[in-house]
Amino acid sequence: MKSLERSLQLGLVVSLLLLMMLFWWAGSLTARLLAESLVYQRLETEANTILSALEFSELALEPPRFSEAKLNPTYDIPYSGKYYIVHLAEGDDLVSRSMWEQELDIALLTPGEQLRTEIAGVAGEPILMWAGGFAKKGHSFTIVVAEDIVPIRERLTIFKLYFAAISLVLLLSLLAVQHVIVRWSVKKLDRLTQDIRKLEHGRVGALSEDVPAEVLPLVQEFNRLLQLFDQRLRHSRNAVGNLAHSLKGPLHLLLRASEVDGDDVNRLTHAEVRAKAGQIHLLIERELKRARLAGRSTAGVLFDAKKELPPLAGLLRQVYSDKKVEITFDIRMDAELLFDREDMLELIGNLLDNAYKWAATQVNFSMYADHGTVIRVEDDGPGCSDEELWRLTGRGTRLDESVAGHGLGLSIVKDVVDTYSGDLVLDRSDVLGGFRATVRLPVNAND
Repeated sequence: MKSLERSLQLGLVVSLLLLMMLFWWAGSLTARLLAESLVYQRLETEANTILSALEFSELALEPPRFSEAKLNPTYDIPYSGKYYIVHLAEGDDLVSRSMWEQELDIALLTPGEQLRTEIAGVAGEPILMWAGGFAKKGHSFTIVVAEDIVPIRERLTIFKLYFAAISLVLLLSLLAVQHVIVRWSVKKLDRLTQDIRKLEHGRVGALSEDVPAEVLPLVQEFNRLLQLFDQRLRHSRNAVGNLAHSLKGPLHLLLRASEVDGDDVNRLTHAEVRAKAGQIHLLIERELKRARLAGRSTAGVLFDAKKELPPLAGLLRQVYSDKKVEITFDIRMDAELLFDREDMLELIGNLLDNAYKWAATQVNFSMYADHGTVIRVEDDGPGCSDEELWRLTGRGTRLDESVAGHGLGLSIVKDVVDTYSGDLVLDRSDVLGGFRATVRLPVNAND
């Protein structure tokens, strides 16, 4: 089982570990570069001191010498770790006694030119060397100053160890703090678990939306699905009620037929009983047709009018194959509608079914946005009077017994429209002159 808390903890542990390793590496590198920079700065100062102490004789044969100003005494101690060499263009070099067998091989540099580098000493020890070109009293020369940095590297190693220990303590502290924070954050989801348990036992009808923003969309979608299933349940109950309402009359007649004797039985059996049995068959066919209109649906699937309506129209053409009715679609909505697919197929399917049933040759379907979603279906049939329009949405109301049906289509449409807090308007078509049904569903019908 995947754990969100464990995933967060593992991710933070790995992130903090990498971060602290990078922090330790960057701190150690910074300390080393800073130490070397200070050494180079000191070597440059020593070179300037040597330059000021260097004197050239007026006589060409006399070699240069240092003035009475004393240089650093460490230059007189063999292998002291501090070295210098004055490389003269004329030939002889001035070398510190500390050089002993140490070699600092450097070419002559032009005045103003500088060089910084690290070399290995006689024993392989690291040595930082600074060299610069100078000119004085017509003489060009190069001063090379070097320093053994083994003591500095040893102190840097001690610093790295202390820094590593501090970093480890800091890492453990951060891990402890982040564990508490993650645990406290995940703890907020426990309320969601409690709400689900309450929902399971029927104590609440929806999940509380007082949850972290990251899971709020999930909770809202879950509540939307709960509302959708509640709508489906009510629709199923209405469908059962519709079927029971339609079957009540035929079954009552069959029961009466079973209570009479003799010739009356034969008369009822061959006349009314047969007709009522056929009516029951039509009711079953109607429910099957309704299921075909809804198609295979999955809870939460949105309705795409441009994709769903052509197959629906093809199905109606097959059902009413004896009629030559042309249907036109005017769909001015590009995106999927935020309504359940099954509900919309049931609503539009019943409207189109009613229009096909009464139309002579033409049915117009339009869908557009106007402060919500507007669905309009109109036909060129006989239409209805104002009184008949008022009666139409009643359950089982039929205005013409000669046309197949049971007067439940518009009642089902009204139930679906009421579910989405919409409006259903029935009137006469201005364009085709027949019946017109207009459905308006608000924008926030599913919110």
